[in-house]
Amino acid sequence: MTFLRNELVNLVETGTRMRVLWVSPSADALVAIDVDAKLGVPQWVKRSAWEQLREEGHLEIVVDDPFIRLPVEEALSQSSRNRRDRAWSCIYPLVGDEPAVYVSDTRAKLIASAAEEHEVHPDTVRNWLLNYWKRGMTRNALLGDWDKCGGAGKDKAAGAPKRGRSRSISPGMGMNADEATKKIFEVAIKNYFLGNPKAKLRGAWRTMLRKFYSDHIAEDGRRLVLRDVDQIPSYRTFDYWYRKRRDIKREVTARKGKKFWEKTLRPLLGNSTDEAIGPGFRYQIDATIADVYLVSKADQRNIIGRPVLYVVIDVWSRMIAGIYVGIERPSWTAALMALLNAGSNKVEFCAQYGIQIEPEQWPCEALSSVVLGDRGELESKLAERLSNVLHVTVENAPPYRADWKGIVERQFRSLHAVFAPFVDGYIDVDYLERGGHDYRLDATLTLDDFIRVVIHSVLEHNASVIDGYPMTVELSRDGVVASPNELWKWGVRKRSGALRTYSPDTLRFALMHTARATVTASGIEFHSRLYVCAYALEKGWFSAARRDDSWKVDVSYDPRNLDEILLHDPKDRKLFKVCRLATKDEEQRGMSLQELLAMQKQSKRAVAAAAHGVLEEKINREEEISRVVEQARARKKSAGPDRRSKAERTGNIKENGERERTKQREAESFSFVKPIPTVPDNVVPIAPQPKATYAMPSIFDLADDE
Repeated sequence: MTFLRNELVNLVETGTRMRVLWVSPSADALVAIDVDAKLGVPQWVKRSAWEQLREEGHLEIVVDDPFIRLPVEEALSQSSRNRRDRAWSCIYPLVGDEPAVYVSDTRAKLIASAAEEHEVHPDTVRNWLLNYWKRGMTRNALLGDWDKCGGAGKDKAAGAPKRGRSRSISPGMGMNADEATKKIFEVAIKNYFLGNPKAKLRGAWRTMLRKFYSDHIAEDGRRLVLRDVDQIPSYRTFDYWYRKRRDIKREVTARKGKKFWEKTLRPLLGNSTDEAIGPGFRYQIDATIADVYLVSKADQRNIIGRPVLYVVIDVWSRMIAGIYVGIERPSWTAALMALLNAGSNKVEFCAQYGIQIEPEQWPCEALSSVVLGDRGELESKLAERLSNVLHVTVENAPPYRADWKGIVERQFRSLHAVFAPFVDGYIDVDYLERGGHDYRLDATLTLDDFIRVVIHSVLEHNASVIDGYPMTVELSRDGVVASPNELWKWGVRKRSGALRTYSPDTLRFALMHTARATVTASGIEFHSRLYVCAYALEKGWFSAARRDDSWKVDVSYDPRNLDEILLHDPKDRKLFKVCRLATKDEEQRGMSLQELLAMQKQSKRAVAAAAHGVLEEKINREEEISRVVEQARARKKSAGPDRRSKAERTGNIKENGERERTKQREAESFSFVKPIPTVPDNVVPIAPQPKATYAMPSIFDLADDE
């Protein structure tokens, strides 16, 4: 296997790390540079010698490139962007002059010419060039290490001596801004400047002097007297502390408009028509709406419409380098996903959908030097990201000139022809005819099912022989079969040089979507779902959100699978922390953004449909409560007026409550003895008979007998 541009390799015996700058498409040569050498220069190396070292285990590829810079563009200060763009405008002609720039004598002349044109020292141009080569060959490699200088974000303690340059015109020495002064500055900026849209900064400074630096009132009772000149902060000091803490992005946008960057500082996109001379020199990208209807993964009774299919194709080999299938309409966000797939490992990608392949069946795992697309697909945001981070030049096809992308357009017809006979819900030619079959009702495949179908179709295309491919003498002499796979493999060996490779994490993070999430007491909330990560737990974010309030953070995400999001961390070298979905519900896992939004929309519709019934039930419950209250009022009224005094009525509340508690306890106490029901006896009464007695006669009875 050959080497690719921008690959970082490690010579095991010496520990030297080298970056591949250029690979000759015809000769046994490549150019590399020692990334750790302070004065390293490009070195010419025999490609075959390195390939032998690699086979013997003396040379290894460094997967995690520590030099790649992945800052969020919006987080960069204007001065950092200006320094980067100035350096890029100077060295851009040099880095494109390959391989001449890698020859020492020629490089010296090019550096001298660029230094004279841009009025900088040749050493400055040389340092810019070396930084570009060593740090990943992207525009962001020119950002430098300004973020590591000084005590980042830390205020310096002010001692007794006056800091700053001495005054040459104004009297006095001036004063240092201590902590108390800074607090006054913050109050003044907040209340007198930011709080008043019409106020000027100098006016806010004067208001601060009036409120905080006036010692007493003159004898007339109206005129204010300021403190001595050495006891009040100058406007220059006030302005410095304001600018140090202001939101630069917000101010630049407010003053110069959102289109300022797009109009004046965005990268200039080319319209080169040079033909590709090998794999990876030029990709074409395009999108189409597939002629098949799909159903939801969450509820297969719901038809979700027709998917959008993105295809990235290598112009020289006709290899389908990447795909993307989604529900959202064609846009630059979907194009990002297709390019991400083009630079990703295809064995791992296919395994996500249960398809096992060998690397030779889909060998593409790199980005090209140039990407051609429509204006609607490759807008300036995507062009800017590709140029700054991955050094990929974007070309836009002119309006109404789809023929510029004829190769990729033809592949759509080929792919449809492969899967059309097998899938349900495919739209046939009679769809619009009167009485024609409604193919929407045949929809059976989910989004994942259709992606599997597309993958198999791509594998078939890449292995098929291309009719009418313009075979060269060299291709015919080497007996190359005109299939995308074979052309790609041959071209990588014989005509490589433009392919660019990046680590999986670098590629994913650079091309992922960015958004804002909310830190809450329950987790990091994104699209109404909660995520957690070890970093947030260690920092006590969730406890802080519960104690204080929630706040926003920047995250990156892959819309194809929302099980993970990446939390941006400007203080960390790798710039992100992985956050995982908090739920344990398996049905919530593995969902794409489209499926999640569809499910949430369906849930909202269900709630809306049930709202009338819920409202009706609520009204009835309230009516029953009102009846209970009215009955209680009627009982109280029927008991007659209570003529007792207030003291009499409230004095026995405790005793009354005790009696009620006793009754309630008796009524609610547990008893396992069932009461015997009382049944009336049906006895017929008869005349009573005298009772017989056997008592002894009384003495009085005997006396009466005498």
